[in-house]
Parts: sequence; C-alpha cells; structure tokens
Amino acid sequence: MLTYLLAEGRHRRLRMLGTLAGVTLGVGLFVALMAAGDGFLAAARQPLAGVGADILVTRPDLQADAASQTTRGIRQPFGLASLTSDQAERLRRMPGVAEVSAGLLLWDFSANGYQTVLGVDTSQEGVGPAGLGGSLVEGRRFEADETGVVVVDRHYAAFFGLRPGDTIEMGHGPFSVAGIVDASGANQAAAANLYLSLSVAQSLAGMAADEVNQIYVTVQEAADIDAIVTDIQAQLGEVSVTTEQSIVQVMGGIVQVSDRYAQVGAILALLGGVMLSAITFNAAISLRAREIGVMKATGWRSRDVTRLFATEGIALGVLGAVFGILVGWLAIVMLQQIPIDLQMATGQVPDLSTVTTTRPTAIPARLSWNTVLTATTVAIVGGGLTSLVAARHVSHLKPAHTLRS
Repeated sequence: MLTYLLAEGRHRRLRMLGTLAGVTLGVGLFVALMAAGDGFLAAARQPLAGVGADILVTRPDLQADAASQTTRGIRQPFGLASLTSDQAERLRRMPGVAEVSAGLLLWDFSANGYQTVLGVDTSQEGVGPAGLGGSLVEGRRFEADETGVVVVDRHYAAFFGLRPGDTIEMGHGPFSVAGIVDASGANQAAAANLYLSLSVAQSLAGMAADEVNQIYVTVQEAADIDAIVTDIQAQLGEVSVTTEQSIVQVMGGIVQVSDRYAQVGAILALLGGVMLSAITFNAAISLRAREIGVMKATGWRSRDVTRLFATEGIALGVLGAVFGILVGWLAIVMLQQIPIDLQMATGQVPDLSTVTTTRPTAIPARLSWNTVLTATTVAIVGGGLTSLVAARHVSHLKPAHTLRS
C-alpha cells in the first residue's frame, strides 16, 4: 500500500499538489485569521496590562481651564483632578480588593521642552508602576523618600544621552540619574520619562502630602472586578475607572466585531479549503476507476481499495495541515510587524482640546495550540471522510464494467 501511495505521488504530482493546495490554503487562512482576531483583542487589553493592576482609578477635572495648560514648571496634567491617600486606603479596605497603590503623574514644562514625571509609591512593590524597578537596565532604583534622585526611561535616556550619575534639571533644581529602566512593557498609565519618589513628586508640584491622581487596584478574584468597580464609584463619586474589559468595550466595539468576523471568516476559509480538496480528490479517484478495476481484477477486495484511498486522503490532510500551519505562521510573523496605535485617556500628553495619548505597538498575534489542533483535526478528518466516501462508491463497481468503460 505504501509503495502504491509513493508511486502515485511521483507519477501524478499535479493532481496530488492540487488536492494538497486546497487543504494548505484553508488551514493557512484559518490560522492567520484566528491569530489576527486574537491579536486585536489582546491589543485592546494592552493599555492596562503593563501597569501591574486590574483597575486604574483617576478623577477627571471637568472644570479645568485650557489656558492654564501653558503654565511653565511642574504641574498636574490638564484634565486630571486630585485623589487622596485616604481614598486609596478606603479602597484597600473594600471586600475583594487585594492590593492598592497610588501614583502622581505630572507634566514638567521647561524652557527647553516638556517631559512627563511619575511619582511612585515604593511601599507597594507588586502594584502599579512601583514594579518597574524589576526592569532596571543600568544603575539602581531610588529608595522611599529619597530626594534629588530620578530613574529615567530607557528611550528618553538614549535620546538625551543620559547615564547613571548624570544630572538633569527638573523644576527648580538638579536631579541625579540613579538608574535607567525599560518601561516598554508599561502602558500609557504607568509610562513616563522620569520616575521619582511619590513624596518628592508631591513636593515639586506644590501639592499636599496626601494628594495623588492615580490609584492602582488589584483584585483577589477576576470575576469580582465589575462589582468592585461599582463599589469604587459608589465610594469615590465622579471618578474614571479603567479595566481591561472597559478598554475592550471602548476600543472593542470595533475590535470585537472584527474578531467575530475573523472567526467566521477563518472557519469558512478552513471549510472551503477542505471542500476544494475534497472536490479535487473525488475527481482524482473517479479518474482512477480503471486502475481500481485492474486492482480488483488482480485480487484486491473492496475494503482494500477503500482503505488505500482513505489512507491517501488522511496523508494528504496531514501534509496539508503541516504546510498550512507553516503558511499561517509566516502570515502571523508579517502581522506582528504591523504597528497600531493604542489610545487611552491618561493625562500624559498635553493637548489643548483633549487629554489622550497614543502608544505605537505591534499586533500581538500568536499561534495558539487550540488553533493548530482545530485546523489539523478538521484537515485530517475532512480528508479521511472525503476519500472514504469517494472510495467506497468507486470500489463497489464491477471490474469488468470499469475496464470496459
């Protein structure tokens, strides 16, 4: 049987390649479209993924005066109002809340330009931007309440040629660069050019010791996030509460629709590829009716013929799945090179009309094992069933009839 299959492949390459191409095309499209849909959903969740928190709480300043945005020096971002440390403590005591951390995002307008500054509560290592200390590239991080010291984002440091030990001007005095941190994994809410102690940031901005403008919350159970969000809004009043799900809903009306269409398109592509290969394979078996007649005349039984073509169909399904997964993987690699802009209202970038920021990132498309398993199963089962049905039909023809026709 194996000898016959190998000989068939050598002598009828175009026929076999036609069948193989159908499966490969269907599997490749299925893998690529499923990865694209999953990638866009993952991208929708990225704006909160790097914060080290499940919930980000801010208070919008609806009464802010746009003209005040031109003020030089260090100031709270236009469009953000203050929260307090006491409010953060109230959230920490809420049922279902695991950890709470606070931060203070500032703008520094100097004569030479603009930079973002983030005051970090170093007492909460595992929550919020305090965890950025784990991604130090050079130097060290600052200690709690350490003055005159900053940690600099890697890209900002590279642009201005900063190294640990250098001095930069901020506010009304110099600050020493203690270390350089890679904040590329952080999102807009936790990303800044300069990081320093929370108490120092409050002092630079002339704010009270209990004033913050960002509260990061982690929950004990992910299923409780919606209930905790409701409790936070009841506790703090007019606040903006951001979660992964809320980002998906904001971006995601479009993202979820595109993901649904991607899934439907992927399934149709896979079934279409299997059907195309089925038609090709069925036609190939019909054209080999004379061979089947010779095989039966020389002693092959109907079940032997059926087993032969079923094995051939399964083999083509396996090969088509392998090549299709390879094609899909190459398509995923190309998808990963496509940049997209994620937008989130965080008060990080100064703008006279709105407080938004965009952060370019690549589509996080990945080849999942579930997709591979589904595509392989459908290709093998589809190839096997198609060949089995066609072979059973042809194998029951009489040898004399097939040879005469």
